[in-house]
Amino acid sequence: MIDTHAHLHLPDFDGDRDRVIARAFALGLDALIEINISAGGWPAVKRLAEADARIHATLGIHPHEAGPEALRALAGLEGELASERVVAVGETGLDAARGRAPREEQVALCAAHIGLAREARLPLVLHCREAFPELLRLLDLEGRGAVRGVFHCFSGGAGEAREIAARGFHMGFGGGVTYAPERWRPVLAAVPAGRLLLETDAPFLRPAPDRRGRNEPAFLFRTAAAIARLLGLSEEETEARADANAADLFGPSVIRRSPPAPADSPDGGAASP
Repeated sequence: MIDTHAHLHLPDFDGDRDRVIARAFALGLDALIEINISAGGWPAVKRLAEADARIHATLGIHPHEAGPEALRALAGLEGELASERVVAVGETGLDAARGRAPREEQVALCAAHIGLAREARLPLVLHCREAFPELLRLLDLEGRGAVRGVFHCFSGGAGEAREIAARGFHMGFGGGVTYAPERWRPVLAAVPAGRLLLETDAPFLRPAPDRRGRNEPAFLFRTAAAIARLLGLSEEETEARADANAADLFGPSVIRRSPPAPADSPDGGAASP
């Protein structure tokens, strides 16, 4: 199984990062994509990806950080896209829900990311909150039909899912689907089989029932099981579908399979997937 979106470089993991990573892979996780969200965070993201062949990196600056300084920082990081450890551009996008950066500055920063992805022929990792029509227009304008990507932690409805899939983009689903499962049944039904991805967004969005704590990649199995139930599929079929989609989007090198070994549960005690 592939966790297509995690932030293990954040301070939330400073006390036990190595154990968190070891636990996830021991439980059966095959690969993880570490998502960069700031210029200052890139060195830590890069170190994680270079230390373990099963960890891959993206390069981008979150829309909450949008502004002239972020644009300059992104331009300064452009050369890092040549690294074989970088499999996507982002996290980028638009966020109208929190208003942490002016809309026009978010648009400028996102457009710059789209241009980088187009030129580097890499997929985009997209953050979208209450901005689907505007982000889709921006992708149409700046992507020129030459970029793909994933709307991570998808928050839209069935209509948005169909629009996104029609443009060839994927959708990532994480712990949020366990909070109100029936809200997600029609949404997941609208997602084509070839467009579904699994993610944790760790340390955020820990799946139910204990959703208030820190999330981590080991919990991806819990989310995958919930999605399988909503789709009426087996967990094995859901995992195989999502893994094939991740390899299609990010490249076959993201799958580094190894047999699971005994591990401690993130909740304490022994655990199994």
